[in-house]
Amino acid sequence: MDRIGSLPDEVLSHILSFLTTKEAALTSILSKRWRNLFTLVPNLDIDDSVFLIPEEGKRERDGILRSFLDFVDRVLALQGDTPINKFSLKCKTGIDTDRVNLWICNVLQRGVTSLELVLDFPRIGDDDFMYLLPDEMFVSSTLVELSLRSEFGVDWWQGGTNTFLPMLKTLTFESTWILLCDDLQEFLSGFPVLEEFYMAEIEWPQSDQSVSSESLSKLTIYAGGFEDFWNPKNISFDTPSLVYLEYSDFVAADYPKVNLPNLAEAVLILKVTRDQVDLIRAPDDEDDVSLRLGNVWKLISGLRNVNKLFFSAESLEVLSLCCESMPVFNNLKSLHITCDADLGWQAMPALLRNCPHLETLILKGLLHHVTDKCGDACDCITREDKGRSLSSCPVKKLQIRGFKGTVREKEMIRHFLESFPCLDEMEVYAAGQNNDNDPTNVEVNRIYKIIAYKVHAEEISTDTVLQSESMSQTQMEEISSQFTPRNNRNKYDFVYILHGSPPPPQDMSQDYLKEQLDAAKTKLAELNEEYKERQRVHDANEEYKERQRVHDAMFDRIVEQYPMIASALKARQAATDSEGSEASNDQEKKRDVEALLEIMADLYPDFASALRAMRGTDLERGEPSRDQGEMAKLDQPTSTAMAADLLPRDGH
Repeated sequence: MDRIGSLPDEVLSHILSFLTTKEAALTSILSKRWRNLFTLVPNLDIDDSVFLIPEEGKRERDGILRSFLDFVDRVLALQGDTPINKFSLKCKTGIDTDRVNLWICNVLQRGVTSLELVLDFPRIGDDDFMYLLPDEMFVSSTLVELSLRSEFGVDWWQGGTNTFLPMLKTLTFESTWILLCDDLQEFLSGFPVLEEFYMAEIEWPQSDQSVSSESLSKLTIYAGGFEDFWNPKNISFDTPSLVYLEYSDFVAADYPKVNLPNLAEAVLILKVTRDQVDLIRAPDDEDDVSLRLGNVWKLISGLRNVNKLFFSAESLEVLSLCCESMPVFNNLKSLHITCDADLGWQAMPALLRNCPHLETLILKGLLHHVTDKCGDACDCITREDKGRSLSSCPVKKLQIRGFKGTVREKEMIRHFLESFPCLDEMEVYAAGQNNDNDPTNVEVNRIYKIIAYKVHAEEISTDTVLQSESMSQTQMEEISSQFTPRNNRNKYDFVYILHGSPPPPQDMSQDYLKEQLDAAKTKLAELNEEYKERQRVHDANEEYKERQRVHDAMFDRIVEQYPMIASALKARQAATDSEGSEASNDQEKKRDVEALLEIMADLYPDFASALRAMRGTDLERGEPSRDQGEMAKLDQPTSTAMAADLLPRDGH
């Protein structure tokens, strides 16, 4: 029975919607019923590379491009005017652009809601050829999602001056360059309900720009300044509903308006030239460029409500101009910073001091340009207030990525472990093995991840746990000792996960980390019990040794004080030797307590009476006499002490 064939057409078309259009079309050869079933699919995914690649030179063959164009025409014709949800079109050079625009108009007329266009059509001169998007696209009443990508640029200016897309919620531009109308605020007014806007590699058409939208909730802009003058003049953000901002651009001369009251997460990638970096480190109050850079505090102040914040290395350098006007980030829980060996940490102390509720700090790299202003936060320069900004920071989790194993990095890690008072956990990821950031330390090449957990007073002191057999415990302890805190306030256990260890999953999920933490705690509990058992045995041995020492001293003192006992012991030993009996070295060293008691009983009647009385009492109680046979080792001093008490004090 054909179970799949018995399904309704609606169900089969839904299944086919998960395939590319070419793959769905291949099912038409299965049977008469399947012949045109793929035309009912509400989603079309057309990619000329599927038809023309991977066979080399296939695109240039006669008739190949025409067959592709005819295929798309036939699919659209078979579908007629049926509604369509999503249309994805990917085309490269050589495709008839007029045919492409007819396809776009076809799906727009059928009420398409999601349109993805990846059109790599080059611009040739100013008049010879310039691909223009169809006018119908700029006034669609059904589009909800629109994505435009091109290797040669996206030109919205031509034909898009009267844009009005009343239903559009997501707009994506991704290209080597983007050409919009003169005014960004006017451009955005054509999208009254726009919620997400992604724009990569834009060059501002004017030096004054304002991103203004009441509905926008997610904004991503990667800009390259204003034409040949890299730094734009004025950039404003008036987006009261924005919750996510990812912004990359050259530092503007001013930020007149930054209205971001509901912003929860921000990624800031500010760009500066080498000359501007020099001005930042040595500000000149009379230099116009230096004064313009100083207005960046207005942008930073607009981010003060975020709870998750990302700074690039250049942004952190620019932030040093705002140390005195740094806002307090009361809501900030997670701070991510990318570091660069040529860029400084001057702003780090002020930034950490102004994050009173910070919980997670993530540093991508540790190496940075050393200045006397960053010494408060790092271990680069010896100074009395070193670590002051860290000691007031409540961060609980520290994550370090790109660890290369240099001495400077290890000292900085030690500094963090010593200085962050609330730090409970640290994760260190070694630099990748197949890129330009290879570790400089050969042992680090084998390490995937290092985890440090704070050890509390009731737990065992620092130890290391391995997740791989490829590196010895000694090697791990040697590495960890290089950044273990020198003070006694903070102690940490270290877990090493090496390359090739199972799992570890790439995403290091919370479940996996919890599993590793539980395993580490179990291991620590076992070590703690083993430590306690060893300590108990050690204490018992020490107690026995002390009692044995007291017994031996007492035995020697009795023999030294009473010459007759000494003579009797020597005679007894001589008699034993004359009988040919041989004793081992250990036996020769033993004090013969039984022999001593017998000699004293023969020499001193009072002592003999007391000894008999003691043995009689033990027998009545059913207890073995402590001085008969092989006496228990810990009881020997008691018998000797009794002998010392009963012997005559004058030696007779």
